[in-house]
Amino acid sequence: MDIYDIAKKSGYSTATVSRVINNSKNVSDKARRIIEEIIKESGYKPNRVARSLAKKSTQLIGIMVPDIRGYFESQSAYELEKILTDKGYTTILCVTTDELSRKLAYLDVLIENQVEAIIGVGSTYEEDKFYKELSELSNDIPTALLNVVSRDRVDSIVNVYIDEADAMDKTVGLLHKSSCKKILYISLDTGFTSRSYLAKKAGFMEALDKYYGSIDFHEFKIKDFDKDFDKLIIFLKENPTFDAIQFELDSLAVVAYKYLAKEGFKVPEDLALIGFDNIQATNYTNQAITSVDQRISDQVNIAVDNLMKLLENDDSANTNIVLKAKLVEKETTI
Repeated sequence: MDIYDIAKKSGYSTATVSRVINNSKNVSDKARRIIEEIIKESGYKPNRVARSLAKKSTQLIGIMVPDIRGYFESQSAYELEKILTDKGYTTILCVTTDELSRKLAYLDVLIENQVEAIIGVGSTYEEDKFYKELSELSNDIPTALLNVVSRDRVDSIVNVYIDEADAMDKTVGLLHKSSCKKILYISLDTGFTSRSYLAKKAGFMEALDKYYGSIDFHEFKIKDFDKDFDKLIIFLKENPTFDAIQFELDSLAVVAYKYLAKEGFKVPEDLALIGFDNIQATNYTNQAITSVDQRISDQVNIAVDNLMKLLENDDSANTNIVLKAKLVEKETTI
């Protein structure tokens, strides 16, 4: 039995169970009695090291990412580890996937390792059930989230995110200024609909209406890289009126550029291309790809600065920060 099993059996959150285990005062007598009884009956023994450090500084901070292969996640984790190391902290990296059970399981790992704070990277962590659990836990373990916009604001959780709608307004505005008439939106089909995807899509549609006077929205989804880019080329040849493409991610734009060049499409004369993330690879295609920079370093620094304030019980901590993205114009737009 672990802390999650105890929480499930008792009907209380893992945060409440953690407070009982560590003898915190912020627990009702009823909750403490029920949880202690379950612990006694199950024979559960908390991590000895964690218990011994319960009231001391462990200098540990947990970093959670759904997929370390993504540019935003990997670059954010790198930047976080670098700045936290400079501040004297050791980090524990958890690759959780988007599955709720995995996210909760890793949350338990961080609780049992007595981290002093938790940082989540990606909009998957605003999922209602997980965010509710995190909200309760943040009363004891201050938390920061990158690329998360929650409906339920919590004073003990720092949210830092980019205004995706404004970013899409910038990209569509540039394409309109360049006399592009019809823009195709290309996204990655992950099987999981994130807030970031929805925000980009909504922002793109709003910008179409603003600049073109109607929402003539067309989306092409990429699921299988080995097959779907060939299908994309066929689609574009059958629909030659498209003269621009907005990609949800740079990883899609870089691969698409290779296919388009091979098939003889002229960029940006036939097709203007704009990506999203401004990854380094966009600078190494034959023509550097115009992209949206999410200002990852700024997000990380702002998140860590305010997280440190929470750790120090500084009331000046800002827990809801929205940043404007930067459109970096390169060679795939006119």
